Amino acid sequence: MKTIDRYILKQLISVTFLGVLSLTMLLLLGQLFKELHSLLVESGAPPTIVIDFILQVIPFSLTFSVPWGFLTAVLLVYGRLAADNELTSMRMAGLSLWRLSAPAIGMGIALSALCYYINIEVAPKGKNAMSELVMKAAMDNPRNLLNSSQSVTKLDKVQLYIEHREGDDLKGLHVYPVEKGLDMGSDFDAIHAESATIGEFDPKTRLLQLTLKNARIERSGGPLTDMPAIAVMPLRIHIPIKDQRKLKPNRFTNSEISYVLEHIETTLLLDMADIERYADNAAVHPAFPCATQLWSEVRKDVNYYNAMRHKKNLLAFQTEGVQRASFACACLVFSLIGVPLAITARRKDTSTGFAIGILVAAVYFMALVFCELSRKSSGMTPYIVLWLPNVLCAAFAIWQHQKAKYRG
Repeated sequence: MKTIDRYILKQLISVTFLGVLSLTMLLLLGQLFKELHSLLVESGAPPTIVIDFILQVIPFSLTFSVPWGFLTAVLLVYGRLAADNELTSMRMAGLSLWRLSAPAIGMGIALSALCYYINIEVAPKGKNAMSELVMKAAMDNPRNLLNSSQSVTKLDKVQLYIEHREGDDLKGLHVYPVEKGLDMGSDFDAIHAESATIGEFDPKTRLLQLTLKNARIERSGGPLTDMPAIAVMPLRIHIPIKDQRKLKPNRFTNSEISYVLEHIETTLLLDMADIERYADNAAVHPAFPCATQLWSEVRKDVNYYNAMRHKKNLLAFQTEGVQRASFACACLVFSLIGVPLAITARRKDTSTGFAIGILVAAVYFMALVFCELSRKSSGMTPYIVLWLPNVLCAAFAIWQHQKAKYRG
């Protein structure tokens, strides 16, 4: 490595480190403000959970902050060299612009390899752990799941709606079963209570105690005016531990995606066996004389839904690896485009270089986001479109290099 390469590379490394550190903190604060209310207020998690949350957010933030920080470093370093006429001196020594760009391009390749590893291994694990952390905070303190004017769906077999809450006192509680066979003595369609009190939660049995007052149990086949009123009624709700990972490609590593693609048939959301059981029960119900015909249509809809769900999952997981590889090439693309832009700007001040870096990176990442919409298409279209921003930026960089060939 020549002295001039070490001279440029040393500046690139130091400025890139500062840029990545600053942008990571910025993205981290944005994510904290987004989830802090949900963690500390709604879920009632202890403040120490914020530290765990930060540790999980940092790897995900690096996928954006590393390319952004590197582009800013290229603009600042080469912009200063151009403003101080150092590039002119180097050109007079017989070095071409491409040769002077070699340190940036080499560092861009190394950072692209780092970003690729982060995208396929570190970021998916961090994103999944971050989601599980939020869910665990809610499950460990389920009393804070019961909030005013919210539909509570994180419970087992029931869905709650609370009109108003003051401390442990609830006003207007509505309970709707998701599954039959709850611990109520008999099946019901809904329970409406004027008020309720939140009791103790047993972490071993995962049962939350509620005491309902002036409750009315609604059952099928009976008029609303004949619903029996119960002065005081105990209600136990099971709070499950969510251990099933959501089927989102960005939460799976590349090796896990390969496994999912081999077992994609098991990822369907609707089970035809359950549909058939509900259909048979409904067909003999006297209140639904047309149930047989209706459920035959439901079977068709479910089959169509499952087929479309299978296709959607398949396309999403198949193109996830392509998107990660394309995204990882951002550092290499920015090394190509950053040098001629820095020479064109010819500015020493950091604010101009930082602003140009933010603008260029924002346009690039927005293009990638829009191209991601093509992942719903079949055939080769998603694979071509996902690489399109990199190809266009590389072509633009070559054109800019030719324009800046005689500048320095």
